[in-house]
Order: sequence, then structure tokens, then C-alpha cells
Amino acid sequence: MKPQTSVARNYAEACELLRSGYVKQVRLNWNVGSDEFFRIASDWCDTGAKIKKEGGSFIIALKGFPIPPQQ
Repeated sequence: MKPQTSVARNYAEACELLRSGYVKQVRLNWNVGSDEFFRIASDWCDTGAKIKKEGGSFIIALKGFPIPPQQ
């Protein structure tokens, strides 16, 4: 069974959902620019999250790992 995917409309909302501990996947539902993409990759992928492109948007998937500190 595939985990439920939440939808974020901006970077702050995506981080809030991911830090909540209840969400395992977040669809980035906005036009993500290159600077923003690399910021997301730096903040989340360095700690074990995976980013994939599905259709026309990116999805961040979390596994069992500590949540990065809030900035």
C-alpha cells in the first residue's frame, strides 16, 4: 500500500508538514525554482529524505530518521 501524500503550496508549508511527524510524503504543488530545489535538497536529502519527480511535480518522501532542526 502506498503512503498518503500531502500537498504543500510553498516551501514553508512543505517543511511544516514534514516536521509534523504525521506525513511521510509531500507533493510540492508550486513551480519550484532551482534555488528553492537545492535548498530543499540541502535541508532534507542530507538527512535521508528522497526527492523524486512524479508527473509535473516533485515529491519528498521520508523514511524513519530524525527530523532536521527548525531554522
